[in-house]
Amino acid sequence: MKHQEKVKYIIFSVYVFIVMVILFFIAAEFNSDFKGFIAGNVVPELIGICIEILVIIWFFEKWQTNKEHQKAIIHEKRLREYLIFFLKYGLKGLPENLKIGDFFGNNHEQNKKEIKAMIDYFNQNEVDINLLKKFKYHLEIDKTAFENLLEVAALLSDEHFKAWIRIVYFINKLDKIHGNDKKEHKVNIMLILREINRFDKASNEHKIYVGS
Repeated sequence: MKHQEKVKYIIFSVYVFIVMVILFFIAAEFNSDFKGFIAGNVVPELIGICIEILVIIWFFEKWQTNKEHQKAIIHEKRLREYLIFFLKYGLKGLPENLKIGDFFGNNHEQNKKEIKAMIDYFNQNEVDINLLKKFKYHLEIDKTAFENLLEVAALLSDEHFKAWIRIVYFINKLDKIHGNDKKEHKVNIMLILREINRFDKASNEHKIYVGS
């Protein structure tokens, strides 16, 4: 249950309780026996009903929140699988020491170090243009899939969506590069890696990953 809906239910419950109490007390003014009955029986009963309603709302909200969180984890896993595939197979040809691990959400610190090592390598070394074009080719094949998954990223958080839309943007920039411009190839690949790291960071901060 969304927060606004929860507030509406609580306000409605309190409103009904107040109205019923007022009506009973108005009626009691015309009947002293009825007044005693209200004070001793009806009011405690109404309070009990209101408390029960609030408890039910609280349990339903907890159940709904957990259900939504599990859905978000499924969506995040789907997106992460594309990132893992690129990091493991799209960047084949890099030195052995730069191989990515499992890149699971519960290994954020390790993921961050591995991505940083890759970015540093591209930034500090001359990389063969044919290898860069190979990375580019892999992303071009998956470009449509990354674009279609924007709707899934939007179901998570603003940070996830921003990271994903920037990944798509830099893939498209890479796709527009013609010729053997090493610098442009490297810059856009590094920017894609940076956004992958940002996506992983968002999952860690929002606790949206398998095992969270």
